[in-house]
Amino acid sequence: MNNLLIRLLTISIFCIPFQANSQEDSAFDVTYEVQRVYKPLALSKENLKKAERLSDLNRFYKSTWVAEYLSIEITTFQNGIQKKANSKDELLTEAQKENLLHADDASDISVSIRYMPNNTLSKNDPKEINFSFIVDPEKQASFPGGQKKLEEYLHVNAASKISDDRYDQYNVAAVQFTINEKGQVVDAYIFDSSMYSKTEDKLRDELLLRTICDMPNWEPAEYSKGLKVKQDFVLTAGDQTSCTVNLFNVRRELPQ
Repeated sequence: MNNLLIRLLTISIFCIPFQANSQEDSAFDVTYEVQRVYKPLALSKENLKKAERLSDLNRFYKSTWVAEYLSIEITTFQNGIQKKANSKDELLTEAQKENLLHADDASDISVSIRYMPNNTLSKNDPKEINFSFIVDPEKQASFPGGQKKLEEYLHVNAASKISDDRYDQYNVAAVQFTINEKGQVVDAYIFDSSMYSKTEDKLRDELLLRTICDMPNWEPAEYSKGLKVKQDFVLTAGDQTSCTVNLFNVRRELPQ
């Protein structure tokens, strides 16, 4: 069973009982939101500058898993050349920090940790944790004219044409898409919400998809040195309290 399926099943378990106990005639707000879909591990440049230990690079990492570190290797690329720096514990060395800050824009940064696990077993074998992350561009992709213009576009082309009763409570319709290096909408598709929604509305979903595909070009995401990169987004329409929104790894608060 892969990680996505486990995630889907877990969210379904928590959502379904909650919905079953709700009253069908409860009022709810229908809204339209376009949000950035973040990679599982991505840091801002500012947070990277503040990093002092492994958990600053990966919020899921727990030092309590470790009884003894055997080796920690961080691999970066500078001007296309691979750089490696090692440490003996969870604290980053000055060499590792230097390599992190000078890593090529949009390149993967890899971390390999060999350790003895912290458990009560009489015999332990060495374990290994590997993860990688990227540093986000300083300039995020943006709709021409900003957030206000995006909201106006969604209202004119979608919200004003779709009755609120086309949505179920605790459910959203969703269109996932990518803004490429030229600011164009690519790879747009309707998220399959049949697992969560009681009814399907193909005409509504097709209108939402067309609304996304017909958007004007965005300002693409860009690093400070001028490298433009693609970014993923999702349009969610309906009741934004839906657990389905959590599937997309969006951040409702401002990125740290």
